[in-house]
Amino acid sequence: MWKKVVRQVLGVAVLQVLGVALLGLALAHGEDHGEEKLFTRIAVADAKAPVVVVLNEDGKELGRFTVPSPATLYPVPGGQYVLTVHTEGNAVGFLWGGLRLEDHGDHKDVKEENPYVAATLRTGPKPIHAFVSREWVAVHHDGDGTVALFDLRRLGVEFTPRLIPTGGADHGSLAVLGEALLVGGMERGRLEAYTLGGQRVLAFPQACPGLHGQAVLGEWAAFGCADGVLLVRSQGRGLVAQKIPNPANAPQGARVGRLVAHPNQPFFVGNFGRGLAFIHPREGRMEPFPLPAPPWRSPYSIRFDPEGEALYVLTEDGKLHKIDPRAKRLVWSLEAVTPAKEGAPRVGMAVAHGVAYLTDPQKGEVVKVDLEEGKVKARFQVGGAPSGIALFQVEGVKH
Repeated sequence: MWKKVVRQVLGVAVLQVLGVALLGLALAHGEDHGEEKLFTRIAVADAKAPVVVVLNEDGKELGRFTVPSPATLYPVPGGQYVLTVHTEGNAVGFLWGGLRLEDHGDHKDVKEENPYVAATLRTGPKPIHAFVSREWVAVHHDGDGTVALFDLRRLGVEFTPRLIPTGGADHGSLAVLGEALLVGGMERGRLEAYTLGGQRVLAFPQACPGLHGQAVLGEWAAFGCADGVLLVRSQGRGLVAQKIPNPANAPQGARVGRLVAHPNQPFFVGNFGRGLAFIHPREGRMEPFPLPAPPWRSPYSIRFDPEGEALYVLTEDGKLHKIDPRAKRLVWSLEAVTPAKEGAPRVGMAVAHGVAYLTDPQKGEVVKVDLEEGKVKARFQVGGAPSGIALFQVEGVKH
């Protein structure tokens, strides 16, 4: 009898030990969510047709959408949306890339879904330039000078912008610097500051003829002028401006008209004639950098990589150049797309970690470039005249 009791007790004990072990394995398995990785999709806009296509990173078409008119594309922070600006269609929109994130506390799961057009809005006449920051998207309407201001913290909940009237019809450039909206016009050649609520608070005295192009770097904003660069600095509760003139030995007609910046670098970079200009705001100087050919006249032609360690430039001879921005050194050049041709659509470029995607509208292709090796990795036929390009990118775990 006692042997039977002992066997029963030992059996229960063994089951308890096994249960604890299995529970431990289950918990361990539950904590192993898999490796987080970067998920990428590509939005491509046709230069001639009102079409936007979404591809995966291997060039497979995931969606094709009819939009109000040909679009300029801007990636939106968070990686789930792309802003579409339709100048001819008098509209702006938001394209959802289909990379949904589910927050699981210590990690995020990625759910791959079908992309779709999340919103199309008739915000004003002739929207052209847009500015995108971590919290705001601002779009200038050249037809009446109004600015559509979107709060990105509410994106997905609502897409209704705040409309801010500025100085009337003009080809405008704009930026959000802290709590100020900076707006200038090419014809007016002046820059003004507004509150984010729409109140005009300051007109800067410095002239900026042909004002065009903008970027923000920390406490600084920069705007291109025909005769230099206008810098605005956030100082306390106010704003101060200073002008950096073009270098005395600058080539005839060279000017800054497009600007980029990265928080890991202390300078702005702009186009400048047949090359670039490095604009050092703290030192108040402009440093020209020659290239074999002029940068393409495109809003997509100059890009930093995500880390800010390399600068990539598409030039009109069809080459992609990698530049070490700190050493001011050309690292390599690659024949990548069809050279510029009068009347042909502009090329586009989007840069991710170790890879760039270029558009070649003359061949109907998207070109994938390995940035580590400086080689073309693949060419995707999408048809039409692909021009604008932007990436959807999120980081998470896929089970």
